[in-house]
Formats: sequence, structure tokens, C-alpha cells
Amino acid sequence: MEKLLKFGLVGVVNTLISIGFYMLFVKLGMHYILANILSYLIGLVNSYYWNKKWVFKNKENHLSVFAKFVIVNLVALGFNTLCLFLFVHHWGFNPYLSQLAATALGMGINFVLNKKWTFESKRPANKQAH
Repeated sequence: MEKLLKFGLVGVVNTLISIGFYMLFVKLGMHYILANILSYLIGLVNSYYWNKKWVFKNKENHLSVFAKFVIVNLVALGFNTLCLFLFVHHWGFNPYLSQLAATALGMGINFVLNKKWTFESKRPANKQAH
């Protein structure tokens, strides 16, 4: 439960970072899909650092863990972007509110995949003698 709470806190900070950049990019005239992708990638860098060091306290090879993290986040980004596209293009919702909803929907996928695969503990199972 502690990891989920920490993940949630990191997620809130990343969401604020991503939304802040998303809003800035859209306000500067960038297409909302490109703004979503770039702002998501900015949040990804912050997220990786805090999830590796603080949430999951992973000490594995930096490059292999980062590669898994990027794959998980690309899956989450794909899902997030698909939701955003459907909300804005097909259903006509506000791009800012749609980005919030799409982010919330993708958080569950992101947490489960990161916990079970990216930052999975590689400790051997306890074997008890009979």
C-alpha cells in the first residue's frame, strides 16, 4: 500500500508537470496530440527518477530498468493518446479536461506494469527445509 501511495504522489507531481507543459504547448499553438506526447515525455523523465529511487527503490542496472520503464510508458502513452483523441476528436470534449481524464485512465496500467515488470524485485524466493 505504501508503494501505491508513493506512486500516486509521484504521479500527481508528474501529472502537474505534464499538464503544465501541455497547456503551455497548446497555448503556444502546438497541436494537442503533439503537445500531449511532448509533455508526457517530460513527465516521464521526472517519473523514472522518483519511481526508481523512492517508490520502488530499485538498484538494478540503470539501462535495463530504464528501457523497461520507457516501454511501459510508451504503452501508457499510446493508451492515453488514444483516449485523448477519442474524447476530443470523436466526442468533442474540451482538450484540457480530456487530457486529465486520459491521464487518469492510463495511471492504472502504468502502475501495474511498473510494479510487476519494470521495478519487480529480483530477490530469490525463501526456500524452507522440511
